[in-house]
Parts: sequence; structure tokens; C-alpha cells
Amino acid sequence: MSKTSVAIISLLSLLTVVFIAIIVLGVSVMRLNLFIRSVSELKTQNREIAITFDDGPCPERTPQILDILARYQAKATFFSIGNKLEENAEIAKRIIAEGHSIANHSYEHAPVFPVWSVKRIRESILKTDKALINLGIEPGNMFRPPYGVTNNLVAAAVRSLKKDCIGWSIRTKDTCRSPEQVIAMVKKNVKPGSIIILHDTNKYVCEELEAILKYCQANQLNSIALT
Repeated sequence: MSKTSVAIISLLSLLTVVFIAIIVLGVSVMRLNLFIRSVSELKTQNREIAITFDDGPCPERTPQILDILARYQAKATFFSIGNKLEENAEIAKRIIAEGHSIANHSYEHAPVFPVWSVKRIRESILKTDKALINLGIEPGNMFRPPYGVTNNLVAAAVRSLKKDCIGWSIRTKDTCRSPEQVIAMVKKNVKPGSIIILHDTNKYVCEELEAILKYCQANQLNSIALT
């Protein structure tokens, strides 16, 4: 094999690796907007941020989260799972009653959600909307994909339903980091316009939230609910 052939094969191999890396990043990093444009930061001229919670409502922790938010006069957005909304209707109603917002995070948060057919993804999103309507809550247009994973299937379903795909600017990875790491990360990166993701299901979420709100209050950063 000639040197030219070897060089061409090497170049093609490198391009293939780069292409695969781009696709992997595009699937897992929403803010790259490879498949669908997502909202990763607030457009604001004020000192506002958005604290968001995924995977609830959680009967153990969401009420505690709401108590903490009330103490700091802060608002938040809860990207909730449809079947959990049905199981925890009173918590969902309390979220809305206290001035926060609830948005769609699919009906069952299935690990294989991104590889379902467009039809099935649509059905999961619509089923969650219906769960909200049954609770007397306006579903709105916001949707956050399970695990923050997007691809052409998810994008097609979201577009067909005219939903806004909501991401984040600060991914705390709070389900696999210590509270100290999560708090330090937020303090280092938070700024006006930041969208922070936490999880109702994380056993340390209340400790983390209290520290984050205390820091934000000291730095005149106001947490608002997304709408």
C-alpha cells in the first residue's frame, strides 16, 4: 500500500472519529443545538436566574423544597414526570399555588425514550400534558427531554407539538456528586441568566438548595419561574 493510500485511510479514519464525536456531543449536550434549538440561558437584563428541578414530584423532598423556596421568596420550575404528577396530585397543586411553574419531562422518563418512534415520544409528552390538564394546570409549551438527550426523533416530536426545548447552563450532576461539589460548582458559575438543574429525587437537594439560595440572595440574584 502506498504512502498516499495510507494517508487517505488515516484521514478518513480521523474524520469518522470526529464525526462520531460531534454526534455524541450533539446528542448529550443540548446547548450545541445540533438537532433542535434549546433554551439554555435566560434572556434578561435583570439579575435573574432560574432554578429547575427534574424527575418529581417527590413525596419526600418536593414539599421540603417548597418550604425552602418560600423562606427565600424564590420561585422555581419543576420539570415533572407525568405518572408522578398523577401519584402526587396535591404536591403538584401546591407547586402552582405557591407561584412556581410545572413543565413537561415525559410521562415515564424511560431510559430508551430517545430511541422510541416519533409517534411514541409524542404520546409520552401528550400524556403528561393530559395529566397536568386533569389537575387543572395549564401544560404550557416547555419540554425537557429525559436525561437531556436529543436526537432527530426527539426533535421531530417536539417540533410537531410546538414545544420549546429547555436545557440549562449549569448542569450540577447532583445525583452523582457530593453536596459540597454541587454547591461549589454553582457558586463558581452562576450569573444573571443562568439556568440551574437540580433533582427532586436527590437526597441532598434540600441542603444544596438552601446553600445556593443563600449565596444568590447575598449576591442579589433572584430565582424566577420559567413560563
